[in-house]
Amino acid sequence: MNTALSPFQSLLKADFIVQWRQRRALIMSVILPVVFIISWKSFIPVIGGAGVLSICLAIGLPGTGFMGYALTIARDRERGVFQRLRTAPIGARDIMMSRIVVQLAVLVFMTAVTVAFGYELDHITIGFGAFFLLLLAAIVGGLSFLALGQLVVAFTKTSEGTNAAVRLLYFPLAVLGAIGEIGVFGNIVKQITVWSPLGTTQTILAAAITPSTADMHALWALLATLGYGIVFAAIGIKFFRWSSV
Repeated sequence: MNTALSPFQSLLKADFIVQWRQRRALIMSVILPVVFIISWKSFIPVIGGAGVLSICLAIGLPGTGFMGYALTIARDRERGVFQRLRTAPIGARDIMMSRIVVQLAVLVFMTAVTVAFGYELDHITIGFGAFFLLLLAAIVGGLSFLALGQLVVAFTKTSEGTNAAVRLLYFPLAVLGAIGEIGVFGNIVKQITVWSPLGTTQTILAAAITPSTADMHALWALLATLGYGIVFAAIGIKFFRWSSV
């Protein structure tokens, strides 16, 4: 059994090393939610600390799970990394699983850092059990954005095209989504935002922070988030090309 897992473990170790060498990207993925934590302090009396923290985390998840994953996959495909890996004694599923595990680790790190800054700067406190639930919610939401990144990579041929596509989608998704969540653009935009991938992720994050407030809306948001992930992943995997040629 150990021998069978050895190629995957080696690949996973290599992917973590590559991620560590790209520390600038890791830092940038953490900065965005922290900036929102700092700038949204005035909203705490309006929507509560849990609401602010959940929105900031929901904004940070697409930056890591969506942009980071999609761009990494696109560049590796363009450089022929996947073609070389597929000649090694490791399956295609393990190749993608290794990348996903690394990105999930980054998501967990980003979540923990954001919670720490929320506590230090805005005095937003959550219990240990709620923190554990928050990590699980971040992973569920992060997986849906990873699946969205897979979908984008499947329909773009070059890393430049992928970069343009994720940026075009990310900024309306994150910035307008966060503002629309508090009703700035009216009720119609607010409802669209609430049931968007970012909105449903924000809902389950808020429910994880304060489990006592979890209701049927949170359950439907969880199911919608899982649904987004399944649909995006199914299409993205089906049409994904291992080579950009």
